[in-house]
Amino acid sequence: MNFRVVLIHGFHQSYRDMIPLQEHLELLGYRVENLNFPLTFPDIKFSQEMLKEFLLDLKYSGLSEKEEIVLVGYDLGGKLIERTLRDEKVKGIVDKVILIAAPLKDSVVHRRLKRVFPLLDNIFKPLRVLKKKSTFKLDDNIEVGVIIGTEPCGIFSRWLGEFSDGIVNYKECLYPDAKATLKLPLVHSEIHKRIGTAKYVNNFISKGVFRTE
Repeated sequence: MNFRVVLIHGFHQSYRDMIPLQEHLELLGYRVENLNFPLTFPDIKFSQEMLKEFLLDLKYSGLSEKEEIVLVGYDLGGKLIERTLRDEKVKGIVDKVILIAAPLKDSVVHRRLKRVFPLLDNIFKPLRVLKKKSTFKLDDNIEVGVIIGTEPCGIFSRWLGEFSDGIVNYKECLYPDAKATLKLPLVHSEIHKRIGTAKYVNNFISKGVFRTE
């Protein structure tokens, strides 16, 4: 089986933030696409359209039955993946999704900051997807792995409870239908950059589990 891994960065970042993970995965033998999205100010719909077009290009360029597409979403990249894959036009293209430190619903930090800055979502429009009643659901045919940081750090940690990475907490990142979930003692800004994380990603892609004994 051949795998093509597609990296999707988070809020207020660019593809550069995913370069360490790209380099680690390439050293492990993967073909990696590191995409760039306007995930700071424009509505997330612009990024959804970009990701959809990328996936359709893959489909019509002639994917073989032995090639699997793996999307790795960090931070808000997880919500971008989910919202894009709701579109029937891209159904069946993606085989696996790995979410790293990705809030799947409204977060404590987001809610608290909105109380202080009511216009937050009007300025940083991608954050609108983190609504109180937002849902997260991927096709049952897609294997989903979740990696969550549990090293509290930074000024927001006191809001987030015992298990957090300083930006999102454990509960905000849980996906009940995930095939595997992994907790790592790392902070939000580093969890996707470590070689150890890349090795766990490799395990999930190749074996369907993060930890191999």
